Amino acid sequence: MKTTMTPGATPELLDADQSATMTGRGKRTWWRHVAAGLAPQPVRMHGSATMVRWRRSDLLAWIEAGCPRVRKAVGE
Repeated sequence: MKTTMTPGATPELLDADQSATMTGRGKRTWWRHVAAGLAPQPVRMHGSATMVRWRRSDLLAWIEAGCPRVRKAVGE
């Protein structure tokens, strides 16, 4: 199902490609950072494990804070 948006509108929920682009990372690097706790965790859509999005406001706040680790790595 494709969602239509008003031309020029900015979506609040971003997919992995959009999130990676917004944060200046490649898509594979973005996923590695998310898995390692170096980037914000996504929002699961409708309880789905595969359909995830990131809130634009969360990403902007994370970037403004200097991109800090968001959770401890395993073993820390």
